[in-house]
Amino acid sequence: MNAIIIDDELNARQTLRGLLALVAPQVLVLAEAKDTIDGKKLIDQLKPDLVFLDINMPGQSGIDFIESFGQINFQLIFVTAWEAYAVKAFRLNAIDFLLKPVDPDELQAAIAKISKTPLLQTEQLKGLRASMLPQKQVDRIALSTAEGIHFVLLENIVRLESLGSYTRFHIAGQAPVVISRILKEYEELLEGHGFIRVHQSNVVNMKHVKKYVRGEGGQLWMTDGSEIEVSRRKKEEVVDALKSIAL
Repeated sequence: MNAIIIDDELNARQTLRGLLALVAPQVLVLAEAKDTIDGKKLIDQLKPDLVFLDINMPGQSGIDFIESFGQINFQLIFVTAWEAYAVKAFRLNAIDFLLKPVDPDELQAAIAKISKTPLLQTEQLKGLRASMLPQKQVDRIALSTAEGIHFVLLENIVRLESLGSYTRFHIAGQAPVVISRILKEYEELLEGHGFIRVHQSNVVNMKHVKKYVRGEGGQLWMTDGSEIEVSRRKKEEVVDALKSIAL
């Protein structure tokens, strides 16, 4: 796999090249660029399989740079020092990224899944930019599968079901989508958007609850016809959430 690194920091480029040699020797770094101008030339000339791209660079950001391409014909991993909501924005839009300083294990994992990752789509970039705007209310999520990327409105997600190392999304009006990530990751990602973990195996969208049936923990009847058990530990939180919706 041939790669190029685009980053305005010399030390960051050298560190990434060294880590790749250690944990991913199958990746051959063809060249490095200190800005997007040189980066564009290298991509046109060398046609790499993979590009490592810093986001926060002088002159033109990594996101602006990628948006300038009519079509993206290479795999892309963003490298960023940004934290908090920016990291959440990447995950919401199913875009591969590494945090600086780059962790060798995370780099190795990112390389391992590259061949299974669909090429970046314009819709993902639009979602990323929108998700990064201050006070922006996120309204959708990108779900990456081996077949492609599904863009799903949060309001249409009925519930999420744990399948061990996988998560099944139950979506109103369409077939379920299975993602190779654990439920806990999505529980954290959807926090604050009306989703609650009600049991070890289920996170539900409270807007899709039709009825709460009292019991030891209780049971939720969902709009898709499913009946979801509520654990005793989660009962109070679920009841409080339902009361807040009713107000």
